[in-house]
Amino acid sequence: ITASFKTQLGARSLNPRDGDDPDAVLSRAEGKLRDGQLGDALSELDTLPDAAKSVMQPWIDMASTRAEAVTAQKAMSADFKTN
Repeated sequence: ITASFKTQLGARSLNPRDGDDPDAVLSRAEGKLRDGQLGDALSELDTLPDAAKSVMQPWIDMASTRAEAVTAQKAMSADFKTN
């Protein structure tokens, strides 16, 4: 009954949970984002099935760009500290 209800409402898990279905993967990725772990969230999203990943791809692309920018900023900051 619960699964049917969730399907009809389009609800998904709000707390990280085990499993490899899209709902479980998204719940863990969202938990990692709440903890400030963008790279880990992106790694989690890599495990999505292809159909779900294609829906998430625009967000994944933007988040990947952000992760790259943060990494570059940290590297620049470290360079400034050593010079």
